[in-house]
Formats: sequence, C-alpha cells, structure tokens
Amino acid sequence: MALNKALVFDIWGDYGHFRKMETTTSPLTYSIPTGTAISGLVAAILGLQRDFYYDTLSRENFEFSIRIMKPIKKIRLNINIIKTDAGFYLWDIKGTPRSPTPYEFLKTPHYRVYLRFRETKMHEKLKYYLESHKTIYTPYLGISELIANFNYVGEFDIIAKEAKNSQIDSVISKNDVKVKIDDLKEGMRWSNENIPLYMNSERCVKEYSNVLLEQTGRPITIENGSFWRIGEENVIFL
Repeated sequence: MALNKALVFDIWGDYGHFRKMETTTSPLTYSIPTGTAISGLVAAILGLQRDFYYDTLSRENFEFSIRIMKPIKKIRLNINIIKTDAGFYLWDIKGTPRSPTPYEFLKTPHYRVYLRFRETKMHEKLKYYLESHKTIYTPYLGISELIANFNYVGEFDIIAKEAKNSQIDSVISKNDVKVKIDDLKEGMRWSNENIPLYMNSERCVKEYSNVLLEQTGRPITIENGSFWRIGEENVIFL
C-alpha cells in the first residue's frame, strides 16, 4: 500500500540532456526527465549503489510525476567525442583523436518532481536529505557534466480525485485520461513523447509511457480520468 504522502521538490540547471534512446550519431533529448533519470537522481541524493538501485526504485516501490516550471528550450552544441575504438588514452590515438558531434540540450530547464513511496523508511530518508539540502553524490540533469540544483517544496497529503473538465498541472500519460482538445489557447505548445519509466537490474527498460506535455508549462484540461491533489496542484503519476 502506497503512502498517502508525497515529497515535492524543484530541480533546475543551466543545461540538461535526457538522451532519446533511438538516437545515436546526433543525440536528441527528451523534453522532461525520464523515469530512469528520476530514479538516478533519487539514487544520487540517497547514495544508492550504481546499477543496483533499479529494483529498489521500481514501480512496485515508488511513483513519480513531473511539472514543467519554465518553458522548454532546446539548443544544439558540438561536443568533442574521443574515438575510443582506436584506444582509450589520447596519446594512443593516431591522427585526430576527437570527433565533434552535435548534441541537443535543454536550456535552463526547471521542473517540479512529485514522489510517492510505498514504505516509510525511504520516504523519511529522502525527506531528510531534501530538507537539509544534502546529497551523497552530485545530482545532475541527464549527463554528469550538467550539474543540477534543487529546492525542497514540502511534504503533502495525496488526495484522490475524479476529473470532470479538470486542469492538471503535471505532464500526463495519454493512456490514462481523455484530454479536452478544444481547450487549446494561443501560444500553447503541445508535444507527445514516449519516455522510458523503469529499468530492471540488467538495465533493460521494463515500461514506457506515452506522455503528453504542454511545453510552456500551462495546465492541461482533461475531461475524465483519475488524478491526485497534492497541495494546491493537480497531478497524474506516470
């Protein structure tokens, strides 16, 4: 039985990159952190061992949602990639050791994260670190060079609600609700992304979600379906 409490915190940085799994030579980024990135972020804060936290942070143990706090902006930058197929060290590589590769980055990303755990111990441990603004490992937005900052928003009751033309503040899973399409307003930017949610200990993705988001951060109106009231915000867990 999941706890009826949610931990809420904001996270932001100068840049972010949550690599789309289908891209190779010119990596593109998802618009929001994936579920696997959120798991990695929680693991970094708590100091969970690398490659062993996937089962600890599985759907059976926690749920999450994301709210876009600043409009999504993407830019392209060239990154020098070392040609490791010719050797690991630069002095072992003949000719030009670096290969300029265009990467897509998120510019000044800012998100609100909602977490719901199944058991009290993990909830209380993360609450302590968030309140104290402490981490075991450095948090980052997708790539270790893209350092992130965070701010604890609070702990809130989770109240179940049934939608009837209700505004949702978080991103939503298209499979769970019916969106009110005629609620479109000038300046809104919609996108639909199929993001990975959870991995197992073999680093295989167990679940994806078809996520609908409004890239400027405006609420999305849904005609029916279930959602959760967390503080003053309406949220759908992914």
